[in-house]
Amino acid sequence: MEDVTVQGFAAPEFDAVAREFRANFAVRGEVGAALAVQVRGRPVVDMWGGLAAPAAGRRWEHDTVQVVWSATKGLVATCLAMLADRGRLDYASPVCRYWPEFAAAGKQRVTVGQLLSHQAGLAYLDAPITLADVAVPDALSDLLAAQRPHWEPGTAHGYHAVTWGFYAGELLRRIDGRTVGAFLSDEVAGPLGVSAYIGTPPEVAVGVATIVPSAAAEPSAAWDPDSDLVRAMFALPELAAPGADHDPGVLALEIPSGCGVTNARALSRVYAALAEGGTLDGVRLLSPDTVKTATAAAVEGPDRILGELTSFAQGFMKPATSFFQVSRDPQAFGHPGAGGTLAFADPAAGLSLAYVTNSQSASHTDWRAMSLVAAAYRALEA
Repeated sequence: MEDVTVQGFAAPEFDAVAREFRANFAVRGEVGAALAVQVRGRPVVDMWGGLAAPAAGRRWEHDTVQVVWSATKGLVATCLAMLADRGRLDYASPVCRYWPEFAAAGKQRVTVGQLLSHQAGLAYLDAPITLADVAVPDALSDLLAAQRPHWEPGTAHGYHAVTWGFYAGELLRRIDGRTVGAFLSDEVAGPLGVSAYIGTPPEVAVGVATIVPSAAAEPSAAWDPDSDLVRAMFALPELAAPGADHDPGVLALEIPSGCGVTNARALSRVYAALAEGGTLDGVRLLSPDTVKTATAAAVEGPDRILGELTSFAQGFMKPATSFFQVSRDPQAFGHPGAGGTLAFADPAAGLSLAYVTNSQSASHTDWRAMSLVAAAYRALEA
């Protein structure tokens, strides 16, 4: 890619970040991407470039959006934290206080905090979830409630890659009455003036960037289909089908763990609000105390699904382990998305950064993203 395909701005003190973003296209195989950085609530980088739809030659534009996979979880966690802030949700309470049917199969003591920090043992269902299930929320709710834990809740944690969003979304629906997609639109995206969807309108879905998969990221023959890892990652197998990431029919459904459609600017702005104690430009999402509660580490250690060390707060991922090395400060929090997307806040530094890419990497800590993160911290320290 030539530099002329990159547009946007960077404040002079963040020129090095802009150079790294351009270098991703020049030497690191970037196809289409966007980067947004805010410091103390002020935008300092907002750049985009490359191709949103390589096969059609469609360029990445100022308002291009794409599926951000598990970076969606940070948006959902923010929505639930807003309910906690309003006194409608208690992380220490049993889930069945809000969702009585959830108590089935020995889950009556599972707390909201355990569920949101991947400790509930519900990383996959006994039978794979289908898109037809997702299309009927009441039916999906019954399936989720009936599932038995795969380990004793609270004794271990393991990444609920797909199921987390369905459980979190149903919890929100039971408390608020709205779906998580409607809540996100009404209470977060709308007030902040950003484009972020869980359940994407057709007129938006037709313009999403198409994902360019990495061959190395595809499941190999060596993967055991009966392993916890594969069952968790492919708990909704149809989502892995070619083209699902830009199929309007799929994107219209609410798949809260990974089918959020948004851009770097929106993610950075949401995390900027959280980094600033919950309020940005007069829009209050959370109180400072709730931000601290929702983003404090709830669990850290060996992950039963991923097979390495991870740390989680109430839906947010923490940077204390090798899986999510975005900051040395333990207050930082955020969430990566498969293929390279990354969004996080570092309240101590007043930093929020979001990077989205449609050129998928097989690495969970993408080197293109980390080059941008490192450059941003160097700019702050200069």
